[in-house]
This record gives sequence, structure tokens and C-alpha cells, in this order.
Amino acid sequence: MRSILLVEDMRGMRSMLTAALAEDGWTVKAVADGLEAVSLAPGSSFDAVLCDVCLPGADGLEVLSAFAAHRPATPVVLMTAFGTIDLAVRAMKLGARDFITKPFELSSLTALLAGLTPGSQGCMVGSDRGFLDALDRAAKASGSSLNVLVLGESGTGKELLTRRIHDMSGRACGPFIPVNCAAIPSELLESELFGAEKGAYTGADSPRPGRFELADGGTIFLDEVGDLAPALQGKLLRVLQERTFTRVGGSVQRTVDVRIVSASNRDLAAEAACGRYRPDLFFRLSEFPVSIPPLRARRCDIVPLAAHFLAEAGRPGCPLPPGAVDALEGYGWPGNVRELRSIIHRACALAAGREIERADLEIPEPAKAATGLLDASSRAAREAERAMLLAALEECGWNRTEAARRLGVSRQTLSSKIRDLGLSKG
Repeated sequence: MRSILLVEDMRGMRSMLTAALAEDGWTVKAVADGLEAVSLAPGSSFDAVLCDVCLPGADGLEVLSAFAAHRPATPVVLMTAFGTIDLAVRAMKLGARDFITKPFELSSLTALLAGLTPGSQGCMVGSDRGFLDALDRAAKASGSSLNVLVLGESGTGKELLTRRIHDMSGRACGPFIPVNCAAIPSELLESELFGAEKGAYTGADSPRPGRFELADGGTIFLDEVGDLAPALQGKLLRVLQERTFTRVGGSVQRTVDVRIVSASNRDLAAEAACGRYRPDLFFRLSEFPVSIPPLRARRCDIVPLAAHFLAEAGRPGCPLPPGAVDALEGYGWPGNVRELRSIIHRACALAAGREIERADLEIPEPAKAATGLLDASSRAAREAERAMLLAALEECGWNRTEAARRLGVSRQTLSSKIRDLGLSKG
């Protein structure tokens, strides 16, 4: 089983992330102080480190430096509030593998961590012809400078394929910067992508770069690019055409050398045809399309993937119980590979060291799965956001101004979220 060091000083956030990471198959060592994390670096054997930037004792950059000095092969991911992305620039230069901006969805974090360690979910397993064709197209795309659009249902592995394209390209030594366009509030997304000058909005105390600047010399991955608002579609089109942009509140034209790879689970061609998406932007994004087939179309890969996830969960070579193969191959997998991974990991947790039984494979009934997938996904995202905001509020004694600062959102946005999610003190 993979091990991770979690460094987070907010007690509620630390508890929530510990539980989420453990459910995702990680063995978690959680600490609240940066100095304690630094002291663990010399003799550590962690597979990854997830560390907040603002910490007591020593900040996240000092933790990063300690692991870079003693355990340079250990990937470090930093968690940063919206207002401290400038620190992320320094972090990437110091060797951080990636960073994620608070507030974030748990699914975004687990997807980011999945590709960090050898033998993890970052390994793409399969022998299905359609799947191998997708890998072949990805390899060819990596050798070109064309914009790549990765298409596929949710859970098929679009980000993993995108990372594969980056790693095989001439930009592999440069940064890989992912952006989930659907997870960032629309009022924040422009400054997240293009940066902001001092005074551009309340709380902008200093100029800061956006994700495009962070990705200079590397690859930017725009996930769920179909969710962009019309105004942002036009600004993104300009970047694609001219590789120039201006920060929010600024007038200086900035130029970046960035490979743009995007992904969507929507049919963007159909969206463009009926006027819901800019056709010129679609054609620019899809210079080299790559489609990943859903798991239900690659039945021959289900059992090998199950074996891979058993090994990932610390049960290599564990036999599947009688009837399990028929059940796995007969299910429709609306959640695709991500759903299979969750079911296998949960079965290992339920078995708790004993042989896995058929009952441990909690495969949903087809009718329930088909009708409940979207509702379940929406509920999960809402609950994750609720838990994150509640943890921040409780840590700050329900001081909304301080909680908003830590989360990197405006006080007005936080108050709106509190009302929407029905949060209350005590």
C-alpha cells in the first residue's frame, strides 16, 4: 500500500483529508507542524508528500526543500490558497511535482495523486484494441506541437493520458499544470488562468501569475474545457492563436511558450454545431483529437485492471472469489475505470486481511447504477465542498473574513456558499 505524509495545520481539514486519502488506498502519516515534517525527511520512505504552504514552525517551501535534499525522488504536492499562487511559482522551481489550489474537490486531489508513484493508478493498463489505439494516438500527439483534445466519459483516465502525452513530449522536463475548469468558480477562473495585478480585486495585495505563466516551457491541461463561460472562451481563443494574454487588471501583453492539452466529457463538436460552444475555439482545441473508450467497451481489460488495483491496495496476487469475474464483466460500469478502482479498494478494506468474498464486491445493481450515478456524483461533490468549508470555518472560530482568506475566496463568495450549503455554527 502506498504511504503519504500529510502536512496540514488546520485540524478539521487534516482529519477530512486523512480519511479521504485512507479511503483512496493510502497509508497516511498526518502532522500539523512544518518543523516536524522537516525532521521526518532524512529517514523517510514515503511514496508522496501532500503539504500546505502556510504552516507553523516551517512553511511548505522549507518542507519541500528538506525532501528535495534528503529524498529527491519523493514527489511533493503543495496545497495553496488562491492568494498564494506566487509561492507556487517558487515551489515549482524548487522541485515541487505539482500543486493544488484551495478550495478543491477531493476527486481532483485523488486524480492528481494517482499519477505520482510507480505502480499506482498512473499506470494505464489494458490490451483492448480501442484502448491501445488511444495510447498510440497519444504517442503520436506527443511528438507534435498541435493542440490535443482528449475525449472520453468521466472516469476513463483522461488526465492520466494527458500526463502520458506530456511525459513523452519534448516538454517532459517542463512543468505540467492541470486546471479543472469545472471546479473553479467562474468569477475566479480568469485570474486563475491568466493571473492578476495588484488591486485587480479585493484582497489582491500583490501581483501574481496565473496557470499559463506557471506552465511556461511545459504543458497546461485544461480539464472540462467545455464548462468555460462564453467570455472566457474568447480569451482562451486569443491565447491559442497568439500565445499572448494580459493579467486581470493589467495592460501588459505577456507571451508564453505552452503546449495546450484539453479534455471534455461533452461532445464539443455537437455543442459547437448548435451554438453552445464557439466553433473557432473548438477547432483550435481539437487539432489532434484522442478518444478513450469507456470501460464497458473494453471487457477484456476489466479483470486485469481489477488485479492491478488489488496490487495497488496491497493485495498482489489475491484471487477473486467465485462468481466475481462474471459479476465484474457483466456490470455496465457507468463510472468507468475510476468506479472499478473504488470497488476493488473498498473490497480490500472490507476484507481487512482475510480472503475477499463475493459480498465484499459491492457492485451496484444495473438499474440503480444507471439512474443514480449523476445524483451520487453531485451529492459527493457537494458533501466534499461542505466538509472543506466547515473545517475552515471551525478552525477560524467562524470568523468569515479569516476563513475566506485561508480558502482563497472572497468573503462574499464564502457567505454565499454558507447559505447554499446550509452551514451553521454549532
